[in-house]
Amino acid sequence: MAREASLPRSRFDARLRGQAPALGLWSGLMLALISLIGVVAFFYPLFLSGASRSQAMGNPHADDAPLFFGLVLALALLLFVLELGSQGMNAKTASALATLMMLAAVLRIPTLPAGATAFFFAVILGGYVFGPRFGFLLGAGALFVSTFAIGGFGPWMPFQVFCAGWVGMTAGWLGAFRPRLSRHRMLELACLCAFGVAWGFVFGAVMNLWFWPFMASGESISWQPGLGLGETLKHYWSFYLLTSAGWDVWRALANVVLILAVGRPVLDVLSRFRDRFQIELS
Repeated sequence: MAREASLPRSRFDARLRGQAPALGLWSGLMLALISLIGVVAFFYPLFLSGASRSQAMGNPHADDAPLFFGLVLALALLLFVLELGSQGMNAKTASALATLMMLAAVLRIPTLPAGATAFFFAVILGGYVFGPRFGFLLGAGALFVSTFAIGGFGPWMPFQVFCAGWVGMTAGWLGAFRPRLSRHRMLELACLCAFGVAWGFVFGAVMNLWFWPFMASGESISWQPGLGLGETLKHYWSFYLLTSAGWDVWRALANVVLILAVGRPVLDVLSRFRDRFQIELS
């Protein structure tokens, strides 16, 4: 009887294993779609006409922010389901994702000098060890959860969700080189520090784009319809140096200090967990 009862379950498991490669492909395409929507959300204002820009200057993205938030939330949930089905995640991995998500959310609450936080430290290391799709879900989910604690709801939130997800996703891309980097432990930390510095500045530079096209603060630092690519980059660079770069230095510095201070033991713990449960990077 026990053997007969186990047969349907075995066939079901075999069917899931057979579908896993296809689901894994869909999972990758889903992440690409989410990222494409995020790129459109950030950059489409640069293609607005003067009249459309003027209408939105008082409250940028007030109309479309709920749409982008609904899309990223729904598609991220679908990505999570696809990951479970493709065996990119299992129950243990999902538990690790939830734990790291809550840890990163908590680390966003206490602020370091100039508003920096330890949030990115957890997202970077989690994505680096567990892979790009895990990393995206970690960054996006932790940003969303932390918003309830700090009261950061507003039209900027879906853009923060996209950007935090990209931090974890690209950390997963860096993790593709982990088998080689882990042989040289100091080099591995140095690469993670460089990655943390880069995202310390890139996060601020990308996030500014959610409102910059709608801002009027001087001809040399504002965007105007009809500007060519060169002039747009020149104006934005001037704006970034004047307003955001000084703050982003502290975010980059916080990432480096935390990675150097506790990055190694955290990496070892996460790696042991991943290896013990034979988690497939995705």
